[in-house]
Amino acid sequence: MNGGDIEGPRALVDPSLAYERARLPDDVTLRLDANEGTPGSLEIALTALRDGGTELLRRYPDARSFEAMLARHFTIEPSQVFCAAGADEVIDRCCRAFLPAGATMLMAEPGFEMFDQYAALCGANVVKVSWAPGAYPVTRMLERVDDKTAVIALVTPNNPTGEVAGEDDLRRLAMAAPQALVILDHAYVEFADVDLTGVALTLPNVVVVRTFSKAWGLAGCRVGYALGPARIIRALRAAGGPFPASSVSLAIAGALFERGTVARDEFVARIRTERGELFQLLESLMASPRTSEGNFVFAELGARSPGVHASLVAQGVMVRLVANKDREPLGLRIALPGEPRSFDLLRRALDVALTPSEGNS
Repeated sequence: MNGGDIEGPRALVDPSLAYERARLPDDVTLRLDANEGTPGSLEIALTALRDGGTELLRRYPDARSFEAMLARHFTIEPSQVFCAAGADEVIDRCCRAFLPAGATMLMAEPGFEMFDQYAALCGANVVKVSWAPGAYPVTRMLERVDDKTAVIALVTPNNPTGEVAGEDDLRRLAMAAPQALVILDHAYVEFADVDLTGVALTLPNVVVVRTFSKAWGLAGCRVGYALGPARIIRALRAAGGPFPASSVSLAIAGALFERGTVARDEFVARIRTERGELFQLLESLMASPRTSEGNFVFAELGARSPGVHASLVAQGVMVRLVANKDREPLGLRIALPGEPRSFDLLRRALDVALTPSEGNS
Protein backbone atom coordinates (compact mmCIF):
# COMPACT_ATOMS: atom_id res chain seq x y z
CA MET A 1 0.00 0.00 0.00
CA ASN A 2 1.43 3.34 -1.04
CA GLY A 3 1.88 6.04 1.60
CA GLY A 4 -1.20 8.21 1.91
CA ASP A 5 -3.55 5.66 0.37
CA ILE A 6 -6.72 4.64 2.20
CA GLU A 7 -8.61 1.44 1.61
CA GLY A 8 -11.22 -0.84 3.10
CA PRO A 9 -15.00 -1.20 3.33
CA ARG A 10 -16.90 1.80 4.61
CA ALA A 11 -19.71 1.67 7.18
CA LEU A 12 -23.13 2.66 5.93
CA VAL A 13 -24.01 6.24 6.75
CA ASP A 14 -27.11 8.36 6.50
CA PRO A 15 -26.87 10.19 3.14
CA SER A 16 -28.34 13.26 4.81
CA LEU A 17 -25.24 13.37 7.00
CA ALA A 18 -22.99 13.02 3.96
CA TYR A 19 -24.65 16.09 2.54
CA GLU A 20 -24.56 17.83 5.94
CA ARG A 21 -28.27 18.60 5.81
CA ALA A 22 -28.27 19.46 9.49
CA ARG A 23 -30.71 22.05 10.78
CA LEU A 24 -29.41 25.50 9.92
CA PRO A 25 -29.39 28.42 12.31
CA ASP A 26 -32.39 30.67 11.82
CA ASP A 27 -30.22 33.66 10.96
CA VAL A 28 -28.32 32.08 8.04
CA THR A 29 -28.91 34.43 5.11
CA LEU A 30 -26.45 33.10 2.54
CA ARG A 31 -26.33 29.35 1.94
CA LEU A 32 -23.18 28.35 0.06
CA ASP A 33 -22.74 24.82 1.38
CA ALA A 34 -24.39 22.74 -1.37
CA ASN A 35 -22.98 24.14 -4.66
CA GLU A 36 -26.44 24.92 -5.97
CA GLY A 37 -26.94 27.11 -9.02
CA THR A 38 -29.54 29.65 -10.07
CA PRO A 39 -32.32 28.82 -12.57
CA GLY A 40 -31.83 30.81 -15.73
CA SER A 41 -35.45 31.69 -16.48
CA LEU A 42 -38.48 31.20 -14.25
CA GLU A 43 -40.68 32.28 -17.15
CA ILE A 44 -39.44 29.39 -19.33
CA ALA A 45 -40.03 26.92 -16.49
CA LEU A 46 -43.56 28.16 -15.81
CA THR A 47 -44.41 28.12 -19.52
CA ALA A 48 -43.28 24.49 -19.74
CA LEU A 49 -45.55 23.54 -16.84
CA ARG A 50 -48.50 25.44 -18.29
CA ASP A 51 -48.05 23.84 -21.70
CA GLY A 52 -47.79 20.38 -20.14
CA GLY A 53 -50.99 20.82 -18.21
CA THR A 54 -52.50 18.16 -16.01
CA GLU A 55 -50.96 15.39 -18.12
CA LEU A 56 -47.65 16.09 -16.38
CA LEU A 57 -49.30 15.09 -13.12
CA ARG A 58 -51.62 12.23 -14.05
CA ARG A 59 -49.38 10.22 -16.39
CA TYR A 60 -46.33 8.18 -15.48
CA PRO A 61 -43.24 10.00 -16.77
CA ASP A 62 -41.82 9.10 -20.16
CA ALA A 63 -38.23 10.29 -20.55
CA ARG A 64 -37.77 9.14 -24.15
CA SER A 65 -38.23 12.54 -25.78
CA PHE A 66 -35.97 14.16 -23.19
CA GLU A 67 -33.28 11.53 -23.76
CA ALA A 68 -33.63 11.93 -27.53
CA MET A 69 -33.08 15.68 -27.13
CA LEU A 70 -29.86 15.04 -25.22
CA ALA A 71 -28.79 12.44 -27.78
CA ARG A 72 -29.17 14.97 -30.60
CA HIS A 73 -27.14 17.51 -28.66
CA PHE A 74 -24.25 15.09 -28.08
CA THR A 75 -24.58 13.47 -31.54
CA ILE A 76 -25.21 9.98 -30.20
CA GLU A 77 -28.08 7.49 -30.28
CA PRO A 78 -30.97 7.71 -27.78
CA SER A 79 -29.96 4.24 -26.61
CA GLN A 80 -26.80 5.87 -25.24
CA VAL A 81 -28.65 8.22 -22.87
CA PHE A 82 -30.32 7.50 -19.54
CA CYS A 83 -32.07 10.08 -17.37
CA ALA A 84 -32.52 9.65 -13.62
CA ALA A 85 -33.34 11.55 -10.43
CA GLY A 86 -30.09 13.48 -10.24
CA ALA A 87 -26.50 12.48 -10.86
CA ASP A 88 -26.59 10.72 -7.49
CA GLU A 89 -29.06 8.13 -8.75
CA VAL A 90 -27.02 7.59 -11.90
CA ILE A 91 -23.92 6.88 -9.78
CA ASP A 92 -25.95 4.62 -7.49
CA ARG A 93 -27.16 2.59 -10.47
CA CYS A 94 -23.62 2.39 -11.87
CA CYS A 95 -22.50 0.80 -8.62
CA ARG A 96 -25.47 -1.54 -8.36
CA ALA A 97 -24.92 -2.73 -11.92
CA PHE A 98 -21.12 -2.96 -12.04
CA LEU A 99 -19.76 -3.16 -8.47
CA PRO A 100 -20.33 -6.63 -6.95
CA ALA A 101 -19.77 -7.44 -3.29
CA GLY A 102 -16.10 -7.88 -2.49
CA ALA A 103 -14.97 -5.96 -5.56
CA THR A 104 -13.08 -2.66 -5.44
CA MET A 105 -13.89 0.91 -6.32
CA LEU A 106 -10.84 3.09 -7.00
CA MET A 107 -10.90 6.86 -6.62
CA ALA A 108 -8.83 9.87 -5.62
CA GLU A 109 -9.21 11.62 -2.26
CA PRO A 110 -10.60 14.04 -1.26
CA GLY A 111 -13.57 13.24 -3.46
CA PHE A 112 -17.35 13.08 -3.63
CA GLU A 113 -18.35 11.16 -0.51
CA MET A 114 -21.48 9.56 -1.99
CA PHE A 115 -19.24 7.18 -3.92
CA ASP A 116 -18.30 5.69 -0.54
CA GLN A 117 -21.96 5.36 0.39
CA TYR A 118 -22.92 3.52 -2.78
CA ALA A 119 -19.90 1.23 -2.60
CA ALA A 120 -20.82 0.34 0.98
CA LEU A 121 -24.38 -0.49 -0.08
CA CYS A 122 -22.89 -2.91 -2.62
CA GLY A 123 -20.62 -4.53 -0.04
CA ALA A 124 -17.58 -3.39 -2.00
CA ASN A 125 -14.22 -2.00 -0.91
CA VAL A 126 -12.95 1.49 -1.64
CA VAL A 127 -9.31 2.14 -2.45
CA LYS A 128 -8.29 5.79 -2.39
CA VAL A 129 -5.22 7.61 -3.66
CA SER A 130 -4.36 11.00 -2.23
CA TRP A 131 -4.86 13.90 -4.66
CA ALA A 132 -2.46 16.54 -3.41
CA PRO A 133 -2.81 20.07 -4.78
CA GLY A 134 -1.97 20.08 -8.47
CA ALA A 135 -2.13 17.46 -11.21
CA TYR A 136 -4.39 14.43 -11.04
CA PRO A 137 -2.45 11.48 -9.52
CA VAL A 138 -2.90 9.21 -12.52
CA THR A 139 0.35 7.26 -12.06
CA ARG A 140 -0.52 6.30 -8.51
CA MET A 141 -4.07 5.47 -9.56
CA LEU A 142 -2.74 3.11 -12.23
CA GLU A 143 -0.53 1.43 -9.64
CA ARG A 144 -3.64 0.47 -7.64
CA VAL A 145 -5.54 -1.14 -10.52
CA ASP A 146 -5.80 -4.92 -10.13
CA ASP A 147 -8.14 -7.78 -11.01
CA LYS A 148 -10.57 -6.72 -8.25
CA THR A 149 -11.02 -3.22 -9.63
CA ALA A 150 -14.61 -3.08 -10.90
CA VAL A 151 -15.31 0.67 -10.85
CA ILE A 152 -13.02 3.69 -11.16
CA ALA A 153 -14.52 7.04 -10.16
CA LEU A 154 -13.02 10.06 -11.90
CA VAL A 155 -14.58 13.27 -10.56
CA THR A 156 -13.52 16.28 -12.61
CA PRO A 157 -13.85 19.09 -11.71
CA ASN A 158 -13.28 17.40 -8.41
CA ASN A 159 -15.64 17.80 -5.48
CA PRO A 160 -14.60 19.29 -3.05
CA THR A 161 -11.37 20.77 -4.46
CA GLY A 162 -12.38 21.88 -7.96
CA GLU A 163 -9.18 20.55 -9.54
CA VAL A 164 -9.34 18.70 -12.86
CA ALA A 165 -8.09 15.65 -14.68
CA GLY A 166 -7.20 15.67 -18.38
CA GLU A 167 -7.91 13.68 -21.51
CA ASP A 168 -4.75 11.62 -21.12
CA ASP A 169 -5.68 10.73 -17.53
CA LEU A 170 -9.08 9.45 -18.65
CA ARG A 171 -7.68 7.42 -21.52
CA ARG A 172 -4.96 5.82 -19.38
CA LEU A 173 -7.44 4.80 -16.69
CA ALA A 174 -9.86 3.30 -19.18
CA MET A 175 -7.13 1.36 -20.99
CA ALA A 176 -5.51 0.10 -17.77
CA ALA A 177 -8.75 -1.43 -16.52
CA PRO A 178 -10.75 -2.66 -19.52
CA GLN A 179 -12.77 -4.93 -17.22
CA ALA A 180 -13.88 -1.99 -15.05
CA LEU A 181 -16.46 0.74 -15.48
CA VAL A 182 -14.92 4.21 -15.42
CA ILE A 183 -17.43 6.76 -14.11
CA LEU A 184 -16.59 10.23 -15.37
CA ASP A 185 -18.43 12.47 -12.92
CA HIS A 186 -18.84 15.70 -14.86
CA ALA A 187 -21.35 17.42 -12.55
CA TYR A 188 -19.44 20.71 -12.72
CA VAL A 189 -18.18 20.53 -16.29
CA GLU A 190 -20.06 23.62 -17.49
CA PHE A 191 -17.79 25.72 -15.27
CA ALA A 192 -14.57 24.04 -16.48
CA ASP A 193 -12.15 24.92 -19.24
CA VAL A 194 -12.21 21.45 -20.83
CA ASP A 195 -15.14 19.08 -21.40
CA LEU A 196 -14.09 15.41 -21.61
CA THR A 197 -17.51 14.16 -22.71
CA GLY A 198 -16.53 13.77 -26.38
CA VAL A 199 -13.41 11.78 -25.50
CA ALA A 200 -15.33 9.61 -23.04
CA LEU A 201 -17.91 8.68 -25.66
CA THR A 202 -15.17 7.07 -27.77
CA LEU A 203 -14.12 4.72 -24.94
CA PRO A 204 -15.96 1.40 -24.50
CA ASN A 205 -15.89 1.25 -20.68
CA VAL A 206 -16.60 4.87 -19.73
CA VAL A 207 -19.92 6.40 -18.70
CA VAL A 208 -20.35 10.18 -18.36
CA VAL A 209 -22.51 11.50 -15.53
CA ARG A 210 -23.90 15.01 -15.83
CA THR A 211 -26.59 17.00 -14.05
CA PHE A 212 -29.03 19.90 -14.22
CA SER A 213 -28.42 20.71 -10.53
CA LYS A 214 -25.43 23.03 -10.90
CA ALA A 215 -25.06 25.26 -13.96
CA TRP A 216 -28.75 24.90 -14.79
CA GLY A 217 -29.86 25.69 -11.21
CA LEU A 218 -32.35 22.82 -10.91
CA ALA A 219 -31.14 20.93 -7.84
CA GLY A 220 -34.72 20.77 -6.55
CA CYS A 221 -35.92 19.08 -9.74
CA ARG A 222 -33.46 16.18 -9.44
CA VAL A 223 -32.51 15.62 -13.07
CA GLY A 224 -29.24 13.91 -13.95
CA TYR A 225 -28.21 11.77 -16.88
CA ALA A 226 -25.71 9.26 -18.15
CA LEU A 227 -24.06 9.11 -21.58
CA GLY A 228 -22.19 6.03 -22.74
CA PRO A 229 -22.19 2.77 -24.67
CA ALA A 230 -25.65 1.27 -25.15
CA ARG A 231 -24.74 -1.88 -23.20
CA ILE A 232 -23.85 0.23 -20.14
CA ILE A 233 -27.00 2.32 -20.45
CA ARG A 234 -29.14 -0.85 -20.62
CA ALA A 235 -27.56 -2.03 -17.38
CA LEU A 236 -28.33 1.29 -15.70
CA ARG A 237 -31.99 1.10 -16.75
CA ALA A 238 -32.24 -2.40 -15.30
CA ALA A 239 -30.64 -1.40 -11.98
CA GLY A 240 -33.68 0.42 -10.56
CA GLY A 241 -37.28 1.43 -11.05
CA PRO A 242 -38.80 2.36 -14.42
CA PHE A 243 -39.73 6.00 -13.67
CA PRO A 244 -36.74 7.65 -11.96
CA ALA A 245 -37.41 11.27 -12.98
CA SER A 246 -40.74 13.06 -12.65
CA SER A 247 -42.65 14.49 -15.59
CA VAL A 248 -42.62 17.95 -14.05
CA SER A 249 -38.84 17.87 -13.64
CA LEU A 250 -38.30 16.61 -17.18
CA ALA A 251 -40.55 19.32 -18.62
CA ILE A 252 -38.69 22.10 -16.81
CA ALA A 253 -35.21 20.74 -17.56
CA GLY A 254 -36.07 20.15 -21.21
CA ALA A 255 -37.46 23.64 -21.68
CA LEU A 256 -34.41 25.27 -20.11
CA PHE A 257 -32.04 23.09 -22.12
CA GLU A 258 -33.71 24.15 -25.38
CA ARG A 259 -34.44 27.82 -24.62
CA GLY A 260 -32.41 28.84 -21.58
CA THR A 261 -28.80 28.47 -22.68
CA VAL A 262 -28.18 32.22 -22.87
CA ALA A 263 -29.16 32.71 -19.24
CA ARG A 264 -27.10 29.67 -18.23
CA ASP A 265 -24.04 30.99 -20.05
CA GLU A 266 -24.41 34.36 -18.34
CA PHE A 267 -24.60 32.64 -14.94
CA VAL A 268 -21.52 30.53 -15.71
CA ALA A 269 -19.62 33.66 -16.74
CA ARG A 270 -20.51 35.36 -13.44
CA ILE A 271 -19.36 32.29 -11.52
CA ARG A 272 -16.02 32.25 -13.36
CA THR A 273 -15.45 35.93 -12.51
CA GLU A 274 -16.35 35.42 -8.85
CA ARG A 275 -14.16 32.31 -8.72
CA GLY A 276 -11.08 34.27 -9.71
CA GLU A 277 -11.87 37.05 -7.25
CA LEU A 278 -12.52 34.61 -4.41
CA PHE A 279 -9.28 32.75 -5.10
CA GLN A 280 -7.32 36.00 -4.90
CA LEU A 281 -9.10 37.03 -1.70
CA LEU A 282 -8.39 33.69 -0.03
CA GLU A 283 -4.76 33.88 -1.10
CA SER A 284 -4.42 37.35 0.39
CA LEU A 285 -5.93 36.05 3.65
CA MET A 286 -3.50 33.10 3.77
CA ALA A 287 -6.34 30.58 3.38
CA SER A 288 -4.52 28.19 0.98
CA PRO A 289 -7.11 28.01 -1.82
CA ARG A 290 -6.87 25.28 -4.44
CA THR A 291 -7.19 26.15 -8.10
CA SER A 292 -10.80 25.36 -8.99
CA GLU A 293 -12.81 24.88 -12.17
CA GLY A 294 -16.07 24.28 -10.35
CA ASN A 295 -18.65 26.72 -8.99
CA PHE A 296 -16.81 26.79 -5.68
CA VAL A 297 -13.34 27.28 -4.19
CA PHE A 298 -11.76 25.02 -1.57
CA ALA A 299 -9.74 26.68 1.21
CA GLU A 300 -7.33 24.12 2.66
CA LEU A 301 -7.39 25.43 6.24
CA GLY A 302 -6.82 22.21 8.18
CA ALA A 303 -7.25 22.67 11.93
CA ARG A 304 -8.35 26.29 11.41
CA SER A 305 -11.45 25.15 9.52
CA PRO A 306 -13.95 24.72 12.40
CA GLY A 307 -13.20 28.16 13.83
CA VAL A 308 -13.49 29.90 10.48
CA HIS A 309 -16.66 27.94 9.72
CA ALA A 310 -18.21 29.00 13.03
CA SER A 311 -17.34 32.63 12.37
CA LEU A 312 -18.98 32.53 8.96
CA VAL A 313 -22.14 30.92 10.35
CA ALA A 314 -22.29 33.57 13.05
CA GLN A 315 -22.27 36.15 10.25
CA GLY A 316 -25.09 34.41 8.39
CA VAL A 317 -22.97 32.57 5.79
CA MET A 318 -23.10 28.77 5.54
CA VAL A 319 -20.25 26.99 3.72
CA ARG A 320 -19.24 23.33 3.68
CA LEU A 321 -16.84 22.05 6.35
CA VAL A 322 -14.89 19.16 4.79
CA ALA A 323 -13.25 16.46 6.91
CA ASN A 324 -11.47 13.19 6.16
CA LYS A 325 -12.71 9.72 7.09
CA ASP A 326 -11.40 10.18 10.64
CA ARG A 327 -13.37 13.45 10.96
CA GLU A 328 -10.22 15.52 10.93
CA PRO A 329 -10.97 18.90 9.28
CA LEU A 330 -9.43 19.47 5.86
CA GLY A 331 -10.88 22.81 4.83
CA LEU A 332 -13.91 24.77 3.67
CA ARG A 333 -15.67 24.39 0.33
CA ILE A 334 -17.17 27.74 -0.53
CA ALA A 335 -19.77 27.85 -3.28
CA LEU A 336 -20.03 30.98 -5.40
CA PRO A 337 -23.38 32.79 -5.25
CA GLY A 338 -23.34 34.22 -8.76
CA GLU A 339 -24.91 37.46 -7.56
CA PRO A 340 -23.08 40.72 -6.74
CA ARG A 341 -24.67 41.62 -3.39
CA SER A 342 -24.35 38.06 -2.08
CA PHE A 343 -20.73 37.93 -3.20
CA ASP A 344 -20.02 41.19 -1.37
CA LEU A 345 -21.55 39.68 1.78
CA LEU A 346 -19.35 36.60 1.38
CA ARG A 347 -16.26 38.74 0.86
CA ARG A 348 -16.90 40.78 4.02
CA ALA A 349 -17.65 37.67 6.09
CA LEU A 350 -14.45 35.94 4.97
CA ASP A 351 -12.41 39.02 5.75
CA VAL A 352 -13.74 38.96 9.32
CA ALA A 353 -13.42 35.18 9.73
CA LEU A 354 -9.89 34.91 8.36
CA THR A 355 -8.31 38.07 9.78
CA PRO A 356 -6.36 37.14 12.94
CA SER A 357 -7.76 38.63 16.10
CA GLU A 358 -7.95 37.89 19.79
CA GLY A 359 -10.92 35.61 19.22
CA ASN A 360 -9.84 34.15 15.89
CA SER A 361 -6.22 33.28 15.35
